[in-house]
Amino acid sequence: MQAVCFDFDGTLVDSEIFHAQNWSQYLSGLNIDISAHDFLADFAGVPWKIVAKHFTSIASIPHTTATVVSEMERLTYQAIIERGIPAKEGALDLVKSLHGSRPLAVVTGSPRNYVEGILSHLGWLHYFDHVFCGDDVAQNKPAPEIYQLACRTLGVSEHQAVAIEDSQTGAQSAYAAGLRLVVVNDLHPVGVDLTPYRYGNLIEAQAQQVKWLVA
Repeated sequence: MQAVCFDFDGTLVDSEIFHAQNWSQYLSGLNIDISAHDFLADFAGVPWKIVAKHFTSIASIPHTTATVVSEMERLTYQAIIERGIPAKEGALDLVKSLHGSRPLAVVTGSPRNYVEGILSHLGWLHYFDHVFCGDDVAQNKPAPEIYQLACRTLGVSEHQAVAIEDSQTGAQSAYAAGLRLVVVNDLHPVGVDLTPYRYGNLIEAQAQQVKWLVA
């Protein structure tokens, strides 16, 4: 495989429950009752614009989709300052083991300022040749467009690139684009019908990387 693309939320950083709690709190202020657990079950890996569009379409929210996303970005940055977002266990070791051997990219539906801000805070930004975000494409995940853009920019065929994902939304995007899909998720069954390369965490994935990186 000539390139490796990492999803961000839930793959490199342990942020899924963090975002679910923030969304639950924000929506509660708009009289929409959804627990963090239920939000995570329904919207893990779903881009914020799609989440915002869903709730503005089903409830009488006095905001546009863009306003909801903007407010969530502001609340998220504030929460990051207050609480921080930890890296997923094994993430840095895997990234370091691949760095320099082939192009690496972050491919995420999340906003660029948020993603690059956290990568910079962790001291990881220099490990990646490119960061691709949802605003870079017309159709975000689960559409394949963002992975197609990543492969074109990296100069590799989709069939010669690996995507590491944790959510069904991201897995569908990578699979539809034609990348070799690696799924890391110890909470939910993801990508069962899409790939044989499924692991509980990044430590397991790294231990088995000869299977998905070389074979």
